[in-house]
Amino acid sequence: MWYNPSTMSTDFDQLIEDIELEAENEGPQAVRELEQFRQEFSLASQLIESRREGKLSQRELATLSGVPQSEISRIETGASNPTYATISALLRALGKRVQLVDAHSPVAAAGRRSVRSAKTASA
Repeated sequence: MWYNPSTMSTDFDQLIEDIELEAENEGPQAVRELEQFRQEFSLASQLIESRREGKLSQRELATLSGVPQSEISRIETGASNPTYATISALLRALGKRVQLVDAHSPVAAAGRRSVRSAKTASA
């Protein structure tokens, strides 16, 4: 496991830096796991942000999308690995769509940094 809870910091940005450093020290597999976590969390944080921009509760999004509220909650907390169909249904209800982004683009870099904004996204 690339994250050791005993090294937890009280400062969120420092915590992220500590996790990144620990992953680098543990090697390529830990770095890959961290990047996978970032990608999964980026999706969850973007969904939360889009839902809040639309001033929708999870229950309202569930009604609009046909995706159960409990599944939306699991996606937003990172406890679910949603299918493309589920993500598409949620995004359609939010007036958004799935799009592939070049991994080296500014948009992709912003997604990688979204972990740092997790503190406000989960509030």
